[in-house]
Amino acid sequence: MSKVETSERKDAAGITVALEPSASPRWWLKRLGLKPDAVEEISPQPVSVGGALEPRRRMSGYLLSFVALVVIPALAVGVYFAVIASDLYVAEMRFAVHSMMMDTVTPDSKEKKATTSSSFMGGLSAATDDSYLVAAYIRSRACVDEVSRSLNLREIFRRPEADLWARLKAGASPEELTKYWGDVVSAYVDPPSGIVTVTVEAFRRDDALAISQAILKASEKVANEVSSRAREDVMNSADREVTLAQDRIVGSQTELRAFREKAGFIDPRLQAESTGRVLEELIAQRIRVQTEYLVSSRAMSPEAPTLQSMKGRLDQLDLQIATEKAKLTSHSKDPSALANLLPRYEELLVRNTFAEKLYGLAADGLERARLRAEAQTIYINVFVPPALPQDALYPLRFASPVLIALALLVLWGIGALVAALVADHKL
Repeated sequence: MSKVETSERKDAAGITVALEPSASPRWWLKRLGLKPDAVEEISPQPVSVGGALEPRRRMSGYLLSFVALVVIPALAVGVYFAVIASDLYVAEMRFAVHSMMMDTVTPDSKEKKATTSSSFMGGLSAATDDSYLVAAYIRSRACVDEVSRSLNLREIFRRPEADLWARLKAGASPEELTKYWGDVVSAYVDPPSGIVTVTVEAFRRDDALAISQAILKASEKVANEVSSRAREDVMNSADREVTLAQDRIVGSQTELRAFREKAGFIDPRLQAESTGRVLEELIAQRIRVQTEYLVSSRAMSPEAPTLQSMKGRLDQLDLQIATEKAKLTSHSKDPSALANLLPRYEELLVRNTFAEKLYGLAADGLERARLRAEAQTIYINVFVPPALPQDALYPLRFASPVLIALALLVLWGIGALVAALVADHKL
């Protein structure tokens, strides 16, 4: 039987305990068919017991970090909310922003309902865009400045009962006051309905109510200003169009009047018609005289006084016919000829007609602009007015510390997990 090394160990009571025998390296080499003399015997190395302390050190570090990052902050927050935090009273109001809606009913419309002339029916419609406008104004510095005209906001936000953490700092700038305003005043717009919900937090119930009422007045004021500016813009644009149309028609009428005074008659077309009728009569007379002259020339000698008189009459008629034709044709170099005056007159007449139509359209546009300006009016319809709060809604003295402690615990757990993963990768 081969030699096997056996080790023994005595425990604290003096009892000898036999350990599992360990085979000699030389004996294993013989079983493998190797010469033990060729291999040096390797003596066992002592195992260090210092590595067993590493988990204890790591657990101690986790405990210290848990106390420092979770327990102590959670206790501090709990003490603050239980003892130090001041009460906050909340005043709430809700309103909707409406605009005037104008509908035109004409005799040709399907909704005429036995009407024979144009009429207008008005109503209110929700204005979601205007709701966002009013909500943005409430959160702005402009609203803070408007409310500050009636209330001392710096004094309200620095009441003696307010704790140091929650109150407005002394000597706050307008920007810091606006930032603090955003923390205590909120304006939320419900997208589907456009309803604006405004909440105001204050250290006194009277202050919360007073700020809410001041915000409502400021909102109504800015709504009226927006409506006024919209009406003024619409009406000013329409007035400018009417003024331009008036200037255009006055200018065309002035040119037309100057033309008539220079020409010596009101309407060249009427003058041309009159000249045409005269020309027709002259031509008819010449035909009659020419016929009489031809008949008489067969019975009389050419030197007969009657024939000479008829011939003189024909010459006179020819001259008159030529003169009247010259008035109607453009071959005449006389600028007063109707043929030369008609193009200019027609041009002036077209301008005047166009100017009159433009003026009519501008006047109609002015009326439509007036109705559209009425539609630009927005109204703030308050259906939940601000009321005096009775109980302080904030702070949440139990829920807030618990939530903060849970958040700290989660953050610490994530950090501890990351630290453990880093430590395992280093081993």
